[in-house]
Amino acid sequence: MRKKQVAMLVLVLFCLSASGAAYAAGENSLTRGAASLVIPGWGQYLNGELESKGGKMKTGAMILLEVAAIITTSVVGGVAGYPQVWAGIGLFIFNHVWSATDAYANAPAGPEVALKETAAKR
Repeated sequence: MRKKQVAMLVLVLFCLSASGAAYAAGENSLTRGAASLVIPGWGQYLNGELESKGGKMKTGAMILLEVAAIITTSVVGGVAGYPQVWAGIGLFIFNHVWSATDAYANAPAGPEVALKETAAKR
């Protein structure tokens, strides 16, 4: 019973820390945060962060962490069983929350497409 309470507390803390971490305005930030919550790195791609070296490194780390979580969950779950499988599931939770909050925080605030002003010929 105590382990379940601690697990729920950790899950609630992850959710609360993700909601208050960034205050980007607009629907773009929510869409990109949700995209990264589903597939880590997708929101960073939509934000255009892959054009810089730092963005490539961060997204690559998210992808490597996702692969590590898959391997850890399958190996530990197959060998040790139920309680130890949370090591891999914890990696999944951390990676998805990190990716979503980062994409939400770095989403562009304004519209991405602007009208180009041209001078009218008279």
